[in-house]
Amino acid sequence: MNEDVTQHEDIDIALDTEPKLKQTYETYLALHDALIVKKHPAELANLLATYEPNGTAMDMTIATLKRYKVAVLAAVTSPYSNGPIEGINRLIKSLKRSCFGFKN
Repeated sequence: MNEDVTQHEDIDIALDTEPKLKQTYETYLALHDALIVKKHPAELANLLATYEPNGTAMDMTIATLKRYKVAVLAAVTSPYSNGPIEGINRLIKSLKRSCFGFKN
């Protein structure tokens, strides 16, 4: 790649040369928007229903999302998160590792 090209231009060049990569990247962006940005369950359900497999790793991702569609849609619409609990668990494990070897 040319040093005078920005990262965004590098992505555009790669997407223009590889149609499967472009389709996968666009699917990724649509999933990201539906799950994280907008949290829009109807958009996610539509994306899962209209996706056409193209022989990439995204096929497995979409198949997994379809398999657990009810749980994924519930997670998108629910205001609850296990993030705070995971943060506490991480802190406990970090303390456990850093205190290894101290006497009781």
